[in-house]
Amino acid sequence: MVTLIGNSLNSTNKKILDKMNKMDFLFIKKESQAQLNNGAEYIELNAGSLLDNELYFLTEAVKVIEDIGGKVLVRSNNINTLKKIAGIAKNDIILGDIEFDKEKIDDILEVSGNGKVKIVALIKDNGKAPMSPEKSLLIAQNFVDYLLDKGVDRNDILLDPMISSLEENCDNGKKFLDTLELFKLDFPRVKTIAHLLDLSEGLPKRQLISAHFVSLAIEKGLDYVSLNTLEESILQSVITTLSIIGKDKNMQSYINFCRSSRESKKESQKDE
Repeated sequence: MVTLIGNSLNSTNKKILDKMNKMDFLFIKKESQAQLNNGAEYIELNAGSLLDNELYFLTEAVKVIEDIGGKVLVRSNNINTLKKIAGIAKNDIILGDIEFDKEKIDDILEVSGNGKVKIVALIKDNGKAPMSPEKSLLIAQNFVDYLLDKGVDRNDILLDPMISSLEENCDNGKKFLDTLELFKLDFPRVKTIAHLLDLSEGLPKRQLISAHFVSLAIEKGLDYVSLNTLEESILQSVITTLSIIGKDKNMQSYINFCRSSRESKKESQKDE
């Protein structure tokens, strides 16, 4: 199955940043609960735009999300912030994004020995993305070899081959899918993760692109999908794809999704 990560709480969104600056944790709770109710297992938090207030916000937000039964993926460029957040998390947590820098990796591994920390390994080369699938594979191999040597479980390594917009290069979607295929062939037990909306950056009808892209990525073996679970068209693609490729046991997820959609429509009609 695919693990869904609700990614609507990102400080690059001006409306979300305003809520974060106001430390509106009631909003954070409601938004997180909505994502969880729609199938998210993790809630992604990116508060980098808060600058000096990033750590305080993340500390409180993680508590709020865990109190309602969620788990968290925290993205930050500050290794010390990631370490401190890992130290307060009670549930499993994902930390990202970690580039291939042995010193930074070792810093993160200081807090990952408790078995509850998963690491997002960002596959990039001197800030340039996307790379050729073969170049990405070499960097991923360095990551996997180093982390395994340090005792990290394969299931706790999340390779992120990065996605760049089709607006920049119409081949970027294919490059990602080819890279993903290579990763799954060479590291079948290592996990992969992707932020789907990046492919459609700058383009109209972004959900249309994401809804088709997620189907292709899942078929290639994508394990963790970062998306807004409130976008019904994208969620429909996830559920339907899993059913078609035989990863939805007894079609239970598909049937439950259809039933839930019918009930939601009935409730909406009553309200009207």
